[in-house]
Amino acid sequence: MFSFIILHYKNIEETINCLNCLKKFSSRNCNFIVVDNGTLSDSEEHKIKEFTEDVIKLQENKGFAKANNIGVRYAKEKYNSSFYIVLNSDVIIEQTDFIDIIADDYKKYKFDLLGPKIYSPTNESINPFPILKDISNVNAEIKRTKKLIKIYKSAILTFLLDNYLNLKKKIIKPTILNNENKILVNVPLHGCCIIFSKKYVNKYTDVFYNETFLFYEEEFLYQRILKDNLISVYDNKLEIFHKEGASVKKVGQNIRKSRLFREEKKLESLILLKNYISS
Repeated sequence: MFSFIILHYKNIEETINCLNCLKKFSSRNCNFIVVDNGTLSDSEEHKIKEFTEDVIKLQENKGFAKANNIGVRYAKEKYNSSFYIVLNSDVIIEQTDFIDIIADDYKKYKFDLLGPKIYSPTNESINPFPILKDISNVNAEIKRTKKLIKIYKSAILTFLLDNYLNLKKKIIKPTILNNENKILVNVPLHGCCIIFSKKYVNKYTDVFYNETFLFYEEEFLYQRILKDNLISVYDNKLEIFHKEGASVKKVGQNIRKSRLFREEKKLESLILLKNYISS
């Protein structure tokens, strides 16, 4: 059995599009769990229940890790599935043999975590995912994030930064990231879509590190892979489309305040990550 866990936050259109693409698996021993981070209206819940009765309505926004952990625990208790496919609501799966590839990969690799090839509008979402792997990288990112927080607290500094970045883009071509075109083992995986096997879910109380609100979930997972000798697999034959950050962009209409929110949450997670790696 396959459990799809979809995290919903504000953007009902994205969630419905995601569910609409998944309904082709309805007859394939699959179930769909939608975890709402405290934003669903009654009419929106009714729309979701046209696809699934498994709707978990949280009273408040618990962020990425906590909400997904609740969804996976629910799926485990109700369905005791073989695989738990955790998806952002802005992920689209067109591939008709998606779950067949998952089952085949488990036979071959006995994986704990599996990640797909990711198509996206800006190529920001890729696998294997480039993460912060050590303390020096984390410290550098903490320093950078603190600078950005200071900038985004000021409208003038934000204006100057935007102009600088726009000029920089015209002069220097941005680096284009690409997915690998081969299967790789024991690599970090992007959090927009991760498939957890039953043996992984049975091993841990929470599939994600439960203390973060947003950001760097991939780093925590990779540290767990290293520490506990887990098997993570990237399979380029498994494919998704990720619209990238639709829910986060809904946080606020004020762009500067939305950026400030993101950087503050990043800093919180970075400090936790630094302590986690050190321990």
